[in-house]
Amino acid sequence: MKYPVLRCAIAALLLSGAPSAHALEDYWYTGLGVGYSRVQFFPVDFSSNGTFQDSKKDFDAGFKAFIGYQINRNWAAELSYATVGKFHYKRNNGSITEDAVYKVTGVGFSLVPTVPLTSNFSLYGRLGTFFSTTRLTLRNANFVPNATTAGLQSSDPSVLTGFGAQYFWDEENGIRLEYENFGTVGSGDCGATQACTGRANAKMASINLIFKF
Repeated sequence: MKYPVLRCAIAALLLSGAPSAHALEDYWYTGLGVGYSRVQFFPVDFSSNGTFQDSKKDFDAGFKAFIGYQINRNWAAELSYATVGKFHYKRNNGSITEDAVYKVTGVGFSLVPTVPLTSNFSLYGRLGTFFSTTRLTLRNANFVPNATTAGLQSSDPSVLTGFGAQYFWDEENGIRLEYENFGTVGSGDCGATQACTGRANAKMASINLIFKF
């Protein structure tokens, strides 16, 4: 009698575990993160070529939020929003400093190839498109004290790449470390009749909390 009961108990345990195993591979998730951002300004768009004394603040804190769907063990699709940061490119003519305030935000859509190393730790990559919005505001514009230009704005797509690692400490909550390259943001070479924001390459390293639902 005990052996049929044991067999039934084992079968029930296996059947109850099957949906859980599937759920580990197929789920929705969301997350929030904070990071360290940098931009590389294109010298041709910003440099005074020695006419003035140039300086820059090319780093800032970045923030991001994302939602994604883990299709299977090896692939996910993700939608994200990032405030990359606010940066400065300054020119000083000896008495007045013109400050170009350069702000980058955007929405990204990407595929996330994933390599599970254990049941709760994995490495992943990122390949997609970043739809950036770049805004440039000049303070003390043309070296006129307190003169401020209306913000110039550029919206451009760029290639989004990245890689990272994620660890789930239980079945629903985890942490990510990630590096992202948002590609070239902003606009340049617009000609004399159109004002440009200037171009830069934007990157961010971030730490993120991730939650399954």
